Amino acid sequence: MNLGKKYYLKTGLALAVLFPGIFVFDKPGKDFIAGSLLFLAIFFSIITMWIYNAIFVDFVKLLRSNSYKKFNPTYANILISLFLAVPIYFILAIIFNQEQVLLSSLLEGNFSAKALFYLILRVMMFDGGLLIIKFLIDNDKEKQRFKLENEVLKSEQLKATHETFKQQVDPHFLFNSLNTLQSLVKQENTDRTLQFIKELSHVYRYMLSSREKNYVTVGEEIEFLRSYLYLLKIRFGRAFNTVISVDQRCASTNIPTHTLQLLAENAVKHNVIRKEEPLTLEIKSDDEHLIVSNNLLPKQHNVQSAGIGLHNINTRYSLLFGKEISISAANGHFTVLLPVINGHEDINHRG
Repeated sequence: MNLGKKYYLKTGLALAVLFPGIFVFDKPGKDFIAGSLLFLAIFFSIITMWIYNAIFVDFVKLLRSNSYKKFNPTYANILISLFLAVPIYFILAIIFNQEQVLLSSLLEGNFSAKALFYLILRVMMFDGGLLIIKFLIDNDKEKQRFKLENEVLKSEQLKATHETFKQQVDPHFLFNSLNTLQSLVKQENTDRTLQFIKELSHVYRYMLSSREKNYVTVGEEIEFLRSYLYLLKIRFGRAFNTVISVDQRCASTNIPTHTLQLLAENAVKHNVIRKEEPLTLEIKSDDEHLIVSNNLLPKQHNVQSAGIGLHNINTRYSLLFGKEISISAANGHFTVLLPVINGHEDINHRG
């Protein structure tokens, strides 16, 4: 990092030029040489204090400290800055022969204690203004750093969560699929076997193509889900039904990858599936949500979660889009409301 950027020299130079420029050359016909000397005296006074504050007054350390009440070296450097501003002001006034202007209140007050006090107070207040500007810059810099670190942390957490999901769901899904395929082969049903292999191939092709994606469109997810649901339908027959009714607008919005598959898997995992009372998975949309629901047919024994269910989905929605899903179990149905994510406007992370 170059020194100019590190110490915000562009801002310091702008202030050092602006303030004396306003007050020194505001009157037409003013003595140019005298005005220039006055300008330089104030300019160097401001830029000297700006550089000191930039080097020694580190508000970033103060902002990162656990408590403002504890002693921090920044406090001492602030006091040094305020008191250092006074001799620098006097010295530059003498160097540029501007005592009559810059020390006029002191001279007119015959060097009285009161006049000296008010002059010192004015100089310190001006330096205080420079310190406030430095604080605002450091505060903004710290906010940007925190935001960047937070984004990196979220991104890494998202990658870890997504990778955990993929590692845990793939073996489980493959095991069930191979069992179903084995059953079809034993039945010597060639057409259904070939169709099952085709849909299974589509499912794994999607899994491979989306491995590096954090989110896809709802339309892409549903196209994949139809193949996945076909495999479940072959496995459970008439005991498992699906209804998909999603409008085109919702189909173009975004969703974390494998969200619908995970909800379908959870429905099968936690409910009894039998022909007498089929399990029905319904997916529909409204203006604000993608709605996934199934009738409740809970198993007598609680199924232990592998840690990749609804928490995984909610975590990915939170990290990717800054939104949360809504879950309810009422009137004999289990329902999950997934927020509709319109294009890139709701996306906090790059996919």
